[in-house]
Amino acid sequence: MNDSCGEQAYSSVYLKRKLKNHFKDDILITDISGKSSIVTLRDNATTILQNFYHRPKHQNSEDEKQAIILAAAKLIKSDIRSVETSKEYYPFPSDIASIDQNLQYVPDSLRLLMKTIFVEKDSKLKIASIGQAVMQASRPRILLTPLQLGLGIQLHHNFASRFLVSTIHSLGFCTSYSEIQRFESSAAISQGIDLPGDVSNSFIQFVADNVDHNIRILDGNDTFHGMGLISGITPGTMKTDAILRRDVSAEDIKSAARINIQYYKPQNDFMAKMSYSELEKNQNYR
Repeated sequence: MNDSCGEQAYSSVYLKRKLKNHFKDDILITDISGKSSIVTLRDNATTILQNFYHRPKHQNSEDEKQAIILAAAKLIKSDIRSVETSKEYYPFPSDIASIDQNLQYVPDSLRLLMKTIFVEKDSKLKIASIGQAVMQASRPRILLTPLQLGLGIQLHHNFASRFLVSTIHSLGFCTSYSEIQRFESSAAISQGIDLPGDVSNSFIQFVADNVDHNIRILDGNDTFHGMGLISGITPGTMKTDAILRRDVSAEDIKSAARINIQYYKPQNDFMAKMSYSELEKNQNYR
């Protein structure tokens, strides 16, 4: 816009405010971190129903059925577009684990459709799961549905298989493998190396292990030696802070988890004062 209008161009904040004042509830502006905002003009229920009632009347039963289904789909899609959402933070673990919270995430019209189709007495979890899958497919760039994220994290944690996560994602039931990697990196940066909460009455055990890569090569280049360190705490604690969704580089991880090596130097050198008796020569030992 600056190229076309120069200094008289509206700022993005002012333009968004003017659009909302003009279109009221018929416009939806979604801000995505690091990307251009998405502006969507949504059809409200009145407009959809008016178009439905003003359709051609001379139709057979099959055309009538298709028109009803199309109108219902537009109403449901309009409700999905009306869902207020943000991808700045990842969903809370408590929201992912709660069936009621996941049901509330699905619009009423979509829940009614799922409830009408399913025949099970208790189909809440399936309604929430399939409903969120439909929502994610309807707004793939905007939404980050809780159940799809939770399932992807669980699959990656239990099986560590990119193929499995990518396959389930291609079927539309979990988030992408790249998003799982972003979540884990964001969670690592968010936690850092600080112990969570008050651990004065907890038992803490640190576990470390080393890793070597390319240790026997001809030119001696690109070798790697590292050590990972984790802490196990009991009783366990639950992290309740929101995890900021961000792009994390390898340098960010390295700087956040870096621990300076400190060498232990005893104040008194007792080993130097120890003496050993000389063993008798030609003594046979078994």
